[in-house]
Amino acid sequence: PWSWHKKIFKEAKKLGLQYFSTPFDLSAIEFLKQFNLPIYKVASFENTDIRLIKLLAKTIKPIINSLGLATIGQIEEAVYTARKNGCKKIVLLKCTRDYPAKAKDTNLNSIEFLKKKFKCEVGLSDHTTTNTASVVATTLGATLIEKHFILDRNDKGPDSSFSIMPDELEMLCKETKDAWLSLGHAGYERKKAEEANAKFRRSIYFVKALKAGDIITKDSIRRIRPGFG
Repeated sequence: PWSWHKKIFKEAKKLGLQYFSTPFDLSAIEFLKQFNLPIYKVASFENTDIRLIKLLAKTIKPIINSLGLATIGQIEEAVYTARKNGCKKIVLLKCTRDYPAKAKDTNLNSIEFLKKKFKCEVGLSDHTTTNTASVVATTLGATLIEKHFILDRNDKGPDSSFSIMPDELEMLCKETKDAWLSLGHAGYERKKAEEANAKFRRSIYFVKALKAGDIITKDSIRRIRPGFG
């Protein structure tokens, strides 16, 4: 009911969250228009529904497209259709459609390939039971992570076995952010945080008293830390 949606909108706004939905058929798109959602999601089972993608693209809203089960040809057709019909922002989600998914089936190296081929943002729809794949995906260029979330695993449902709990969601946010921040950029300039430790490098010190004109030999000097010399 609309009253329930309004409550969710209000709570999501307080938390700074974007609230959006996944239409599974054409009537759902019409229904969702009244909520003026900022984004639409295409689920893996619908990523070959070209008519659905076409109508979503015509809303001129960004589309997140989950790629579970899709061949490269089907991905090409979906992206072409979305762009041709007005969608300017597409995020492709690398997805292994298995619940729960095994780490060995995740193939995260596909992320870089997808980014280069389709010139768009790429993320991960992570159905594994830990956060490891999401963190690794972030280091490979994923800019969006989808993870199923549950308040209590005792609430038995189709997603409960691989959904993460509140403390795990908190760790997912922290770890993926840390992974992203750790990437930085390729460079070897000294960081500000390193300055205080520069003194612990070695300096050359004289260890013998010498007079002007004396020849400096290896016995006259020593490489010593800290580097105050």
